[in-house]
Amino acid sequence: MITELLGKVFSRRQVHLKLNRINRLSEKVNFMLRIFCILWVLLLPSKSMALLNVGGYVPFGLSTQKKEDGGKNTFSFKPLIAVNTVMPIPNMSHVFLPEFGYIPQGKEADEYKKSTMYFLLDVGYMITDRFLLRYGLGTFMTKVSGDGAAIQLPNGSGTATFFRPNKGETSWNTTLDLGLEYAIDANNAARIETYLFSWLSSARKFSYSLTYVYYL
Repeated sequence: MITELLGKVFSRRQVHLKLNRINRLSEKVNFMLRIFCILWVLLLPSKSMALLNVGGYVPFGLSTQKKEDGGKNTFSFKPLIAVNTVMPIPNMSHVFLPEFGYIPQGKEADEYKKSTMYFLLDVGYMITDRFLLRYGLGTFMTKVSGDGAAIQLPNGSGTATFFRPNKGETSWNTTLDLGLEYAIDANNAARIETYLFSWLSSARKFSYSLTYVYYL
């Protein structure tokens, strides 16, 4: 009995230490991404090409329930606007594709406000003359705020009282990105991209976006 209890204690401790290491690694990656984004803004090369994105973003589309009947959030697009650039990488067939975007998600079902800003540090490879493969890392910053008021929400067969947050809270997430862009012509393109959240844990979730890209 004592051996079993000690085994459980040490097992939980190992899990806790592993989660702490994962969190520290995620914080370091987020810090590095912020530094890269600042350098991108300050050192934007003259040979780069500016782009503008507009479209929709679905947060955790296949894992989030939208309706009481269990329907998923598959096509609940939130408006998205982003600016980015294309930077040639010397002596390589790839290009660097940093991007900054904003997603004003508005009020959720329980009436708290939510918005997301993100930075992408993607790399692109031309598969054909029209198709561009994108992959890389991203940082998503989601802010949730409310007025602290009480609200009645469904809870099982009845309702329960919940309280909205009374101050703003911001969460940071590092993502693995994978997307495909199709060039319609020299100035217009369409892109679909997925963003894998919590990729170092077993609770992985992914979001995705569908955007129109205009080359300035």
